[in-house]
Amino acid sequence: MTGAIPPEHADEVGKLYVQTAQALFGYACTLPQVDPARAEDLVQVAFQEAAVCWDKLAALDAERRRQWLFRVVRNKAIDEWRRNRRVQPDADPAEHGHPAAEPFSQVLSTLALRKCWSAIERMPTTRQRVAFLRWNEEWSTREIADWLGVASATVRWHLKIARDELVEQVGSAVPFLDGPEDACDSENDLGEEAS
Repeated sequence: MTGAIPPEHADEVGKLYVQTAQALFGYACTLPQVDPARAEDLVQVAFQEAAVCWDKLAALDAERRRQWLFRVVRNKAIDEWRRNRRVQPDADPAEHGHPAAEPFSQVLSTLALRKCWSAIERMPTTRQRVAFLRWNEEWSTREIADWLGVASATVRWHLKIARDELVEQVGSAVPFLDGPEDACDSENDLGEEAS
């Protein structure tokens, strides 16, 4: 922070904390890979940001302030998760349960992966997250949708666009688009939007 928080801002942020902190903590605990200790940290960071941005938040109504805090917690969790789970295309394939390939195949696969992740890094942020969660972490459409706070149909749309971009930029050598799960997760996934 660049300076002390004015007392009147601290009082207002304190009131917001009393009204919202417990619900915000509960929400943070539901996020993937967030334990209670980390949830407390995320809540603290959200209120620190609220204090710093109070001039802008003061103009919002109570519900919009609450929504802003929840968004900050979710975005901070995603940012931290991404920092801690960087893609490493040089990783040993045996670590992921795949049989070792011949050196020539390994080289081609590594080059294709590097091209893929390079292309994914140039995608818009949401599409990048969706692609990473599906193809690196093997999350289902529903898990990704819940994590990002979007509809499953939105996740499938981002996956289709990402897949098309990868095939266009890398060609048919994309090593992780072979499975049927790239079309959709399961029959449940197809019916969930209809129900």
